[in-house]
Amino acid sequence: MNKKIARQISKLILKKSSSYLKISIGLFILSLVLISTASVFFINQYLQVDKDFIRNDNTHMIEITSKREGNTQIQFLTFQDEDKVKEAISKHLPNVKFQLYKLYQLSFGVQDENGNTYFIYGLDEGAARLLGNCHLEVNTTCARKTIKQRSVLKIPVIDVQEGGFSSQQNVDFPVANQGGVFERNPFTLYEGDEVISDTGILYVGSHTFEKMIEIAFHVRWDEFVKKYDQDNPFGIQVLKNMYIYVDKITDVEAAARLLNDLGYNTRYTFKAFDNFTGSMKNTAILASLLALVILLITATHVILSFNSYLKVQQRDMGILKQYGYSNESVQEIYSYNINHIFFKVIAVIISYTILVGLLLVPLHSIGYLIFLVIFLLLILLLINRVIVHIILKKYTSKGIIELLKMNKEFE
Repeated sequence: MNKKIARQISKLILKKSSSYLKISIGLFILSLVLISTASVFFINQYLQVDKDFIRNDNTHMIEITSKREGNTQIQFLTFQDEDKVKEAISKHLPNVKFQLYKLYQLSFGVQDENGNTYFIYGLDEGAARLLGNCHLEVNTTCARKTIKQRSVLKIPVIDVQEGGFSSQQNVDFPVANQGGVFERNPFTLYEGDEVISDTGILYVGSHTFEKMIEIAFHVRWDEFVKKYDQDNPFGIQVLKNMYIYVDKITDVEAAARLLNDLGYNTRYTFKAFDNFTGSMKNTAILASLLALVILLITATHVILSFNSYLKVQQRDMGILKQYGYSNESVQEIYSYNINHIFFKVIAVIISYTILVGLLLVPLHSIGYLIFLVIFLLLILLLINRVIVHIILKKYTSKGIIELLKMNKEFE
């Protein structure tokens, strides 16, 4: 059959299409626009949640501040608690991957050669990436702002007495200095603004901190740890906090509950929310189901609309067959119209989705937008195939007499 003639006949038939079909197609486009808009908005919100929560190191961190003895007495953490916590999580939550970091502190200020006073915090070297752009190398300090490259800290030699401690001499401790501590890092998350903005706070690695303790209390580090855990004759709190970094955000609550059951006082981002991760999952599932229901309803509606349209066209199909057109030729005439309509729908929806997506989705996450475009394209092609290869073929396969026997309701 001549394709040019087939297209001319198709255009003539298309002009006879009912307003009902046009309205149905319009509603179908509107529904797809709503689904596309909702999907792009959902992607935007997901990326924001991913940035603010899922990929935010602060939300993965559980801060252990102290432990309870009985129901009321609060005690400082000891170095033995590290092994206790690790063993408990490994035993009761074997599938949870985590890292434990310790934050130390000197309970007294330390001056440099110019008389400036600093407060020293020690941190396990593995936590450097969470602290900021620092490496916590040996004999190196890290602060919020860059200070001079090298300085000499005056570590006081402490004399422990019954009434407290005193110092009569200092030991020079040369250090290299770095800047780059994040303003909001997991180790200052619950501190006041005055602490966060304090330029007099210096962080050092655990090895450097151990050296400072050995100088200050003139005792070896392992001996210091042993005495500190037994009865702490030094009268200071050296082990300030412990931090549990949980790899999967969905495991944070389970780990926090376990620590609480063990008698540890904790703080973590989602503690103020009631089952935050569960709520996020339920919201995502509900939104997906709602979009799926809308898509199924609109797809079913447009399929039924085309079915009604083709049912009305049965007499014309019969007339075409009387003029000698084969089943395949009639199929080609009507499929041209259907494909032409779907081509326009695809062009409108895909263009709209890309435009809205580029406005709301960052370029580095363009893969999500591409996936959405492909998904919508496949859905439209699937609906098109159902209409052309199943419904249309059902009518074009009928005999001439059957096609010409139309019910009065379609006349």
